[in-house]
Amino acid sequence: MLSPLDIKKQEFGRSMRGYDTSEVRSFLETVADEFEKVTENLRARTSEIETLKSELTIYQRIDQNMKEALVNAQETLRDAREGSKREADLARKEAELEAEKIINEAHKKGESIRLELEMLSERRNSFIRKLKTLLRSEFELIQLLEDEDLNLENKPEFNGKQV
Repeated sequence: MLSPLDIKKQEFGRSMRGYDTSEVRSFLETVADEFEKVTENLRARTSEIETLKSELTIYQRIDQNMKEALVNAQETLRDAREGSKREADLARKEAELEAEKIINEAHKKGESIRLELEMLSERRNSFIRKLKTLLRSEFELIQLLEDEDLNLENKPEFNGKQV
């Protein structure tokens, strides 16, 4: 590649009807200066491109990491949802079993109370029957005693004694 220094040091052979050497030198100086600016600009742009490529690589890695993190977050979220759903299903089933147990116990207790009520009702009825029977027998006894008193009052007396 041609350098600005090569352009500045370029020598041309002399000929009789050649160009004016001072004009050629002046033009070569101008071309060399412009070439140097273009070369410097090219170096700066090349360096900037390398920097941008490096940054792009970093950003691509960051982008890839973010995509992976997003995928991981989505998987974690999905797993968490599934776990929560499983836990909710399990809790619901446990609650249903507990409710069924409570209902069964309530039915048993209700049945026990019903049987106890029946037994108490039967005992009450039996007591009432016994009390009625006792009262009837007592009433009959009272009747008998009253009848005897009446009979004794209606019997003739002999020497102050009833017969």
